[in-house]
Amino acid sequence: MTENTTPAVYTNARIKSYPGKAVVQVASKPIFQYTPGLSQPRGYDVSPPGMAEDPDRAKEESQRRAAARVRDIALCNQFEYFFTWTLDGTLIDRYDPETIYPKVRNFLNNAVKRKGFAYVLVPEYHTLKEGEDIRAIHMHGLCILGEVPITRARSKAGKPLSDRSGRPIYNMTSWTWGYSTCVPLDQNYERAVNYVVKYVTKTEEKIFGKWYLSSRNLVKHPEVIPLDPIRYDEFRDPEKLKTNVQYEAKIYESFDDGLCIITEEFPPLQPEET
Repeated sequence: MTENTTPAVYTNARIKSYPGKAVVQVASKPIFQYTPGLSQPRGYDVSPPGMAEDPDRAKEESQRRAAARVRDIALCNQFEYFFTWTLDGTLIDRYDPETIYPKVRNFLNNAVKRKGFAYVLVPEYHTLKEGEDIRAIHMHGLCILGEVPITRARSKAGKPLSDRSGRPIYNMTSWTWGYSTCVPLDQNYERAVNYVVKYVTKTEEKIFGKWYLSSRNLVKHPEVIPLDPIRYDEFRDPEKLKTNVQYEAKIYESFDDGLCIITEEFPPLQPEET
């Protein structure tokens, strides 16, 4: 195979097209690849693992990228439930990631292959409780159940449980390493997405060596459509920023004046007529 040596061309604007919306991103510098199919070196330096000059900033950037990937996965797929898994200390060492991860991975692999389960999952530490020296681990995620069984959660008195919004709470009966809850998603889908993404940004370390886990039977990336360059200062609208129609984020501090990206959401793109 002959390597394509044509230099990549960059632009500062692109569209990320999801089933439910289109997101326009305009950067203060040309960092998005304009010509498809060409190799794209990063527009900033990335140090080898553990060798960053500023470890805190490197960790923050790693979390930011992971959070963006989780958001992409959640918006590219129509998940059905928000779930939480806890761990029973009488069954497993709920504090030790090296003990927990193989059990979680085995459960997930079996559920995906045998039951059609699909998921994105973020591990998190509990708040340190009185008498604890280290914090226990639990997990949150979004899923498509497939044939994974659930039953209605009930109180000790046998009353069916619901959350504060009135949605029924279920238990995922095949999760036997602890307690589970499973709540159907409603019309506030993106609120649930933001909730899961938040766990990526708030956790202090890669608990299982990863910020998140996701199954292979999902769409992982939106369609990305490069646009001709757009003047950043003209696209940036102070009034839209005040009302959260636009969002502005500083991304890479390695640039002399930083790199900022403005995002704005629009209705989903309509397929072209043939």
